[in-house]
Amino acid sequence: MTTTQRPQHWTRTQGPPHRYPYPIAVRYKAKTKYGPLYSFGQTRMMSSKDIVFGPSDGLRPGMKAEIVLDWPRLLDDRIRLQLVLQVVITGSQDRVTEARILTYQFGTRGPAEAEPRS
Repeated sequence: MTTTQRPQHWTRTQGPPHRYPYPIAVRYKAKTKYGPLYSFGQTRMMSSKDIVFGPSDGLRPGMKAEIVLDWPRLLDDRIRLQLVLQVVITGSQDRVTEARILTYQFGTRGPAEAEPRS
């Protein structure tokens, strides 16, 4: 089965995909020809198809990466969640990177009560 993605043309009633400017801490791991690249940053904008985050050093268009976000909402008011994204980098400029989300998966991080308090 072959699928093709149509050009992104939006009608007045359809509009562009929703993008959320909610800042969430991210950790990422990318594959480079020199080995894995690990770093962290914060979302600038996110939709169901794309994510924009920074700061990001060493990420180039075409690279594949895994981004982990500590989801801000609790499951059942006590279980911490994380969102794991598999992405391909589509652009990077001035330490801000855009990526296309290929797959995503929610996972648990354990009870919120287990987190040390400051």
